[in-house]
Amino acid sequence: MASIYLVRHGQAGFGKINYDQLSDTGHMQGELVGKSLAMRGVEAQLVIHGSMQRHRETLQGAQKYWQAYGPVHEMSGFNEFDSDDVIACAYPQFRNKAVLGAWVMSQPDKRKAFQELFAKAVARWTTGQHDDDYIESWSCFTDRVKEALQQLIEQANGKHAVVFTSGGPITAIAQQCLALSNEKAFDLNWTLLNGGITQLLYSRSSGKLSLASFNEQQHLAQAGKHFLTYR
Repeated sequence: MASIYLVRHGQAGFGKINYDQLSDTGHMQGELVGKSLAMRGVEAQLVIHGSMQRHRETLQGAQKYWQAYGPVHEMSGFNEFDSDDVIACAYPQFRNKAVLGAWVMSQPDKRKAFQELFAKAVARWTTGQHDDDYIESWSCFTDRVKEALQQLIEQANGKHAVVFTSGGPITAIAQQCLALSNEKAFDLNWTLLNGGITQLLYSRSSGKLSLASFNEQQHLAQAGKHFLTYR
C-alpha cells in the first residue's frame, strides 16, 4: 500500500485583515514539516496543494528542507470550507467581517471567544437542517473533498503523495475512513494542529483507504511549545 500525507497549513493570520497569509510562526511550521518529511525519507510521486495562500506558503516553507517529490499541482477541491459564510448564516449580525472582527477584538480572551462562536456555527452547519442557507452545505463540502481525494489517488497511481490543505478537508477524510458522525468528526477537528501531519494508506487496486496516523505533532513539539497552535 502507498501513503498519502495530509499536511495542515501553518498558523494563519488570526486577527489580520488577510487571514489567509501565514504568520511568522506559520512560516516556521512549514519549514518544520519539510524537515519532518525529509527525516522520514518521504519520496512523493505527486505533491498537491489547495488554491489558498496559506496552503502554498506552507508548501514553500517545506520545500526549503524537502525536495524528494515529483510534479506539484494545485487542486481547489482540497480548499477549506467558507468559514465566513458558516458564521454569517448562524450569526447574521456578523455578515460584515469588520463587525465580527471588532467583536472579537473586544473580548477578553479573543481566541476562546471566537472558537466558542465558531463551534456553534459549525454545529448548525453540519446538522443538514439549514443546507439552503449556505453557499456550500456540509454534505456538498464533504462530497467535494472525497472527489478531490479520488482524483489524487488516480493521479498518484499507487505511489506516495503529499497534500497541503486545511483542517476541514482532513476532518472530512478522517470521517470517511472511520465512519464517524459529524459531531465526532469535529471533536477530531478541534484537535488539529497547524503543521500537523496525517497519514493515509491506500490501495488503488482494491480501493481500500485507511487512516494510519492522525495529527502527528512530534516535529512541532520538539521545536518548542510555541509551535503547537490551533489557529
